[in-house]
Amino acid sequence: MTTPKQNAAFPQEAAPLFNPLKHGIKPPHQVMFDETAADLGELSAEYHQQHRPGNSVERFLVDTLINNEWRLRRMRCVEADLWVHATNTYFGKNPQIEACSTGDAFVTATLAFEHLQRLANSCERIYHRALKELQRLQMARAHALDTQQTEQSKATSASLASFRDFPKNPPPAGPQPPPATPATAPFAQPEPAATPTESHPSAADRGPELPKGA
Repeated sequence: MTTPKQNAAFPQEAAPLFNPLKHGIKPPHQVMFDETAADLGELSAEYHQQHRPGNSVERFLVDTLINNEWRLRRMRCVEADLWVHATNTYFGKNPQIEACSTGDAFVTATLAFEHLQRLANSCERIYHRALKELQRLQMARAHALDTQQTEQSKATSASLASFRDFPKNPPPAGPQPPPATPATAPFAQPEPAATPTESHPSAADRGPELPKGA
């Protein structure tokens, strides 16, 4: 690997992808050799867009995912360089040999390959642990939000149900039916009119009574 001079400073075109208040990614300190800040910025933007962290803890976990994937990419480049270095070391120790096999190079740098594999395994464990925790927190946050919205909806419905819309003026009364009349019994006979009571003439009207036998 070589260290190009253009990577010594953070490129201006990659600056908008990073916000030190939101991300724990610092390209000037994490970009080395043939790596580019633009690639790191693209990786960071992709992760934040996919997971959309909602708080500082979730942002930390997302940054952990970014850092460990970035390191795994670097480990792959290191492995390729390690094969070249092991081959050169083998030829340096065995100048009389004209060819170096993959096995010869691996045996020459076995300890280096094992150390590199331990680093890669550690990155993968940290990555998957952070991803699992991030998913758990986001599911819990989404569940809490759904519960809060449901409770607010119930409270709103209960509040609206407690207020009934009574009309200010009562509605006009409809036509009233005619008053009921008592039913006439069938074949009822009219009562006879009252007749004047016979009156007897008074003694004055009859005149003097005559003696019997007259």
